[in-house]
Amino acid sequence: MDLGSMTSAAKVLNVAQPALSQHIASLEADFKCKLLDRSARGVKPTEAGRILYRYAKSIQRQIEEARRTILDNKPELTGNVTIGLAPLSSAALLATPLLTQIRERYPGIVPHIYDSSGVMLSEMMLKGSMDMAVLYGERPVTGLDYKPLMREYFYLVAPRSMYPEQMPLEDVSAAEVAQFDLLLPYRESFLRQTVERVCAEVGLRPRIVAEIHSQSTLSSAIAAGVGAAVLPMSIAKELPNLDELCIRRINAPSASQQMSLCISDSAPLSDAAFSVYKILLEIIVKTWGPFDANPGSAAIATGGPTSPLDGPKDEP
Repeated sequence: MDLGSMTSAAKVLNVAQPALSQHIASLEADFKCKLLDRSARGVKPTEAGRILYRYAKSIQRQIEEARRTILDNKPELTGNVTIGLAPLSSAALLATPLLTQIRERYPGIVPHIYDSSGVMLSEMMLKGSMDMAVLYGERPVTGLDYKPLMREYFYLVAPRSMYPEQMPLEDVSAAEVAQFDLLLPYRESFLRQTVERVCAEVGLRPRIVAEIHSQSTLSSAIAAGVGAAVLPMSIAKELPNLDELCIRRINAPSASQQMSLCISDSAPLSDAAFSVYKILLEIIVKTWGPFDANPGSAAIATGGPTSPLDGPKDEP
């Protein structure tokens, strides 16, 4: 599934291709369904194949964890745990306390932090290569369990030199946002999609002059006057030289996205991953307020519809 062809897979596994094909045929006979679709362009998994792949990845990781634990002969938890945190979002603020707590409580666990688009993080979850993620999105995805945490509102962040005197002192409309040269993340980003959606609702398209996914690069570009950005207040407040920026909440229509905690709804977490998951829940509750973390529940943050990190909407 990872390599896309039987020939490549046979080379990696160091087996003859006919033997590999026979093994796949035996699996398909055992499961009584087709697992792979073969064509001249390569091999793609069927829906059943994708399900088996997710379980196989989970089992592989648990076996690796068991091997490390047995070989080390240590009572503490060990293993790798992969966590996705949506970039340019409040999720990024969870990274440092999460790493600190893991280091203090479970020094044998090695966390891997990924910041990428929600689409990429979801794909990694579905492939079994990621344990959990905090990302934008709330729509059901087959194979994943989304627990809504809180709604994050977006703000226009522009250098004062770019902000016209006749523009509002508080909220701005989507039509006014469309007048700016914008620095936005890639098209797959939920933040980018939100900006495009609210502009489309008023019959306009955002004027995107550069695609930037890195917070440090975006910060430098804003400071240099290259363009304006759209960010949650949690990130906007971290930018340098705040007194030289205009930060206005986007309304008419409102620009916001649901922040959710995502895990697999079928593949069980390893002991190490479950321990990290519990730490992540503790940090989320401390940061954003309590929510129902039971699997399959309609979890809603109790702190109200706005992120507590948003702050007052009449920021400078």
